[in-house]
This record gives sequence, C-alpha cells and structure tokens, in this order.
Amino acid sequence: MIICAPDMTLEVAARFGVEACLIVSLSRSNLDNRDAYKMWRIADVGLAVARTGVFPLARYLTLIKRAKAHWAVVPDVFADFRATLSNWHRYSLVIAKFATPVFVAQEFHRPQVLDTLINQSVKHIALPMRIHPDTPCALQPRLCAERAERALRWLCGNAAHVHLLGPPLRAVKMLRDVLRQCEGQGTVVSLDTAAYRRAPNVAIKKQLGGRWQPNTSEEAVAMLEAWLRQALT
Repeated sequence: MIICAPDMTLEVAARFGVEACLIVSLSRSNLDNRDAYKMWRIADVGLAVARTGVFPLARYLTLIKRAKAHWAVVPDVFADFRATLSNWHRYSLVIAKFATPVFVAQEFHRPQVLDTLINQSVKHIALPMRIHPDTPCALQPRLCAERAERALRWLCGNAAHVHLLGPPLRAVKMLRDVLRQCEGQGTVVSLDTAAYRRAPNVAIKKQLGGRWQPNTSEEAVAMLEAWLRQALT
C-alpha cells in the first residue's frame, strides 16, 4: 500500500511496511521534505478548488512539473460527477504530458458512475473520502467506508490504481482487508491523509503542551506514526 502524507519519510514508511508518498498541492508543495524526490508524489488541486470550480491550470502544471509528480488529480467539481467528467475530457490530456492523470469519482456511490469510468477506460481513479455530498466522513466513517468498500470490490482488478482521498482513521481501519484484497488482484492502492496533524485525544494534546497541532517536524512525524499504527495494525 502507498501512503501519502505531508510529513512522510522513507524511514516511517519502512517501519510500517508501506511505500512512501508525498502530497503536493497548490496550497502546500512539501518539496522541502528531505526525501521528497525519493518517494512517490501525487499532485492534488485541493478541496477549495473543487468547491469553487475555479482552476488555475498554468499554476497547477507548474507545480506538477516542479514536483516531477507521478500522478496528478484532474480538477474535480465537488459533488458533481458530470462536471468532473467534463473537466476530465478538457484537462486530462494536457496533464498526461507531465504525470499520470487521476479521475476523482465524485458521487461514486451513485449507480452507473463507476460503470461510466470503466467503460471509458479510466484506469486511475480516486474516491473522495473526506467529505461526501451528504456528510463529512469524519462524522459518518462507517457510511463512507461501506460506500468505498462497494466501489473497491467493483474497481479492484478493473482499475490499474485506486486512491482514497483523505479517509478518516476509522474508515481506513474498516477498509484494511478489502484494500489488501485489491492489491492481491493487481490494482495499485494508495491513500492520503493529513488528519494526523490534529491530536486525536486529550492525552496526546497534553503531550503537545496543550496544543492540538504539532509545532515541529519531529512532533508531526510522531503523530503520523501514531496514526499509521492505529490504521494499519
């Protein structure tokens, strides 16, 4: 499994038996990470762009090229599969000159959405797992995980690569088995998270001196390790 996180290091990935990946976005490139160019790299436009629909193509292409990204999310439109599909036809070919384009399957739990992607030979697919149109996944992780599991059982073996965008910890724990099965069927599986950067409980907040978020890279890496320990073991 490939895990993408702002504070990922090769050492952390090796410790948990995963492949290291770095998220780069229009709001945060993370390319100052000492291992940046030794890891997988995925470029993402970010939720703010998906919600506004305003897409700075030139700036995004510059980021993709600077990061030498392996994958790049084609700009999606939050909660709108058809508009996202229109964006795919508009932007995927130009993005493909610099990185493998990834389709964000908005509304993937609706009938025929995944059928449409498979029929159009879209091979690199991302499932939104941070917010669904009807709920934040942090509030209903089981609902989002159940939707993702159904999608994964359809995509695994058909898609070359499935990426989970921002799944909450509890959803990842529920999906561990199906993600491993998916890999066994030859589909590359990856996910990204920045959720670990907020202390999950009062005990860890106390360790941070009363703060909810880390102040140093060492604290951030320790919190990433704690998140991975819960998610993967």
